[in-house]
Amino acid sequence: MMFFSSGILGMLFSCAPAPEQNDSLKLLPPREQLIRLSVDLRGVHPTEDDLSAIDNAPHLYEDFVDRYLEDPRYLERMRQVFNQRFLTRTGANYGQMVQGYSNVQVASAIGDEPLQLLTHIIKNDLPYTDIVTANYTMANPVLAQVWELQTEAAESGWTLAHYTDGRPHAGILSMNAMWQRYPSEGGNANRHRANAVSKVLLCDDYLSRPVVISRAAVDQLTQDPENAIADNPSCQSCHSSLDPLASHFYGFFPIEEEDDTTVYKPENEEGWRMYTDKEGAYFGIPTANLVELGEAIAEDPRFVDCAVRTAWEGLTQRDYTDADWSEFQRHRDAFEASELSVRHLTRSIVMSDEYRVKNVEDDELSERLSGVKVVNPYQLSNIIEDITGYSWTMNGVNILTNQGLGVPVLLGGLDGDNVSKRNYNPSVGLSFVQERLAQAAGWHVAQHDLSPDREGEAILLHYVTYKDTPDNNPEAFETQIEFLYLRATGKPLAEDGTETQELMQLWDQLHSIKASPTLAWAGIVSAVLRDPSIIVY
Repeated sequence: MMFFSSGILGMLFSCAPAPEQNDSLKLLPPREQLIRLSVDLRGVHPTEDDLSAIDNAPHLYEDFVDRYLEDPRYLERMRQVFNQRFLTRTGANYGQMVQGYSNVQVASAIGDEPLQLLTHIIKNDLPYTDIVTANYTMANPVLAQVWELQTEAAESGWTLAHYTDGRPHAGILSMNAMWQRYPSEGGNANRHRANAVSKVLLCDDYLSRPVVISRAAVDQLTQDPENAIADNPSCQSCHSSLDPLASHFYGFFPIEEEDDTTVYKPENEEGWRMYTDKEGAYFGIPTANLVELGEAIAEDPRFVDCAVRTAWEGLTQRDYTDADWSEFQRHRDAFEASELSVRHLTRSIVMSDEYRVKNVEDDELSERLSGVKVVNPYQLSNIIEDITGYSWTMNGVNILTNQGLGVPVLLGGLDGDNVSKRNYNPSVGLSFVQERLAQAAGWHVAQHDLSPDREGEAILLHYVTYKDTPDNNPEAFETQIEFLYLRATGKPLAEDGTETQELMQLWDQLHSIKASPTLAWAGIVSAVLRDPSIIVY
């Protein structure tokens, strides 16, 4: 296993063109820059030690970038970012069941098969092209049983594995998880899968292309769709490249009614002859199988563009437009200079002024940059758990991150199926979930920290005891509330702020209900955890 060292990352970055300076960009203060960086690369807030360090030495930002890029939590963040393109985390198990494992475990393993290949590529400093050329797949013990895979190591986690049904291995192009997520049967003739390849790997959705079809063509389509597709110029504007691309996937196609689409059938590879009569090709380049298709994709400049766009959009929370070309090209150049290292691409993005921006004086540019960002469901769950130790679960399943329960969509996330695009604006749903999460986490903290039978250190209530009140120990209350804000938001309260006195009054009001310090402190912690700084950064 190989990781970038700070020295190697710095050396690689020095090879990339220096970013252009834009005097209209006003950057976040160093402390807020580090919070943004940590939430984006690790999914949690930085420690106060880290924040104090960058307050005293803002130039340490680059060192923190290198350190956070080697944090194991960065790998999960990249799975989240690239899943916004792959959309394989749907919470569906596609009818697969394994003795000894729950449906949730099976669904999680299936949804992560392509994303775990990405993880392996990043951990081992492999070029991103391996996502379509790797001669193996990835499996954990659950997935190894689901697909009857042969693993290379008897490990409890994810490891290299191989299918044993005769399929050629070509990264995600040969994975069951991809083609269960993007199925095809009957007259669709693998076109859904071909378009998935184009959307996921080239950022080009055939369905978004402007195509004008005449009335005569519509009539022809209702009578004989395949003849219309073959003869009509409007249809051929897409199908001339789509159908040859689709011809690579007949090994997964249910030609016979009883065919299992999770088992690859080499004898079905030429099924295109009976459906479209279009031999396999990649935009005019003949490709005989999945391996050759993967090699052709890896050499396509659009493949590199799409990888950069996926990482850039996911980390900046912006939709790419033509006006972003100059900024985008800098990151693309850095990606290519590093021999397509995803870790180095990430570094290029988070080192840029556009990423660290707070506001912009240029009106046109201000419309395109994100001065404020919004947490996704994973980030919200991780931030609260890191602060309080509380995770919101139902039957052992995290309800904020499991796509099968619907809560992630309420937070502005996606489910990979019905909702395929994140909402980057704070919503009523996000605010509502934050409120309920804060209440549950506050109660968890108060019960633990004020218990007379508590074992170990307090989670948050370090400065008060069960017997303290604002009257008999106001100094402890002030210190405790100031600490809560600093720990929860990463930002100290203003010297002239009124939050401390207001929360002490709230404590008295809550305590008057049942004379319960636990109830009162649960309310205080909950109120602090509802600060907007938790969900925007």
